[in-house]
Amino acid sequence: MTIEIHDRNNIPRLLNAFPKEKERILRVAGAFLEGKIKELITETPSEWPKLHPFTIQRKKSDKPLIDTGTHILNRITHKVEGDVVKVGVFGEEALIASVHEFGCKIRVTEKMRKFLHAQGLHLRKDTEYITIPQRSFLRLGFDKNKEEIERLIDKNVKAVVEKFVIKL
Repeated sequence: MTIEIHDRNNIPRLLNAFPKEKERILRVAGAFLEGKIKELITETPSEWPKLHPFTIQRKKSDKPLIDTGTHILNRITHKVEGDVVKVGVFGEEALIASVHEFGCKIRVTEKMRKFLHAQGLHLRKDTEYITIPQRSFLRLGFDKNKEEIERLIDKNVKAVVEKFVIKL
């Protein structure tokens, strides 16, 4: 890549504008990734384990992470903090999201056993754990879109620099 500086007098303007432009670029990248992760959830990746029949019956859907109650899908957002854009689920729902992202093994207590029984799920007496399988939506969403995110950021940075001082 060849860089030609056309107007050195604009360099201070570029440097002054860059913090604001950096935040804008991070917001663009965050919004892009947020949309791609939501799209991924809606499409239900084939590599995700199927839902348990009881779960399907309870929520009347076989789509993981899309529920009739607290939608993980609707909790995904992005925020810029300094030089970083964070995309994910924040606040109280973050724990639920992490269980889905990484999976979880939950010890069955008597209280839980009674609750599930009342809901129509009758566990065997020797069942000690319930396993919630990993359904990575954040990591998979990023991994599938990493190159496109890099191109988006490069394009936006290039546009800012070109706007002020150079021709590539």
